[in-house]
Amino acid sequence: MAQLLSNIEVLLLSIVNEKPSYAYEIDKIIDLRNMRVWARIGVASIYQVLKRLEEKNLVYSKKEKEGRMPERKRYYITDEGKAVLIKASKRLLSSFEGYYLDLNVGLEASDLLTPGEMASCIKKRFAKVQSNIEKVRKMYADEKEAVFKKKAVIKNLIALREAEEMILKEFIRELSTVDEQQ
Repeated sequence: MAQLLSNIEVLLLSIVNEKPSYAYEIDKIIDLRNMRVWARIGVASIYQVLKRLEEKNLVYSKKEKEGRMPERKRYYITDEGKAVLIKASKRLLSSFEGYYLDLNVGLEASDLLTPGEMASCIKKRFAKVQSNIEKVRKMYADEKEAVFKKKAVIKNLIALREAEEMILKEFIRELSTVDEQQ
């Protein structure tokens, strides 16, 4: 039976595939790779998703004790987990997804705002986008020795934010014209 995994399940399965890990280690890897810049992964959800992956027989855990540390569960990928991860990776790399962006929801719900209020909000978002672009560009510059996949993710983030920056400039320009006409 083909299993369709959520993006978080795929990410955690991928990390466990690289190296059997404790949930705490997985959280640290997510931080180290700046995954929270582009994926919504909460600390509590890591434990929930690992439990779900174990229930699906994609990972298994062993309680282990190292030195004076308390006993902890280390997660290992199963053969079925590897097969499912391969299929998920191929599906995600070759499919086309829609974008579910807060910006689009905000635009759709903006009927009660004046053009000036909309422009003010969009200018705030624009400043955040510009700040994020600089942060991600720095992240890219700091990754001189990064493997292809990490650099590719960062390049994609930069391109997406630059596209958003361009459209926000256009929105601000259009809204200032509408505001002047009123």
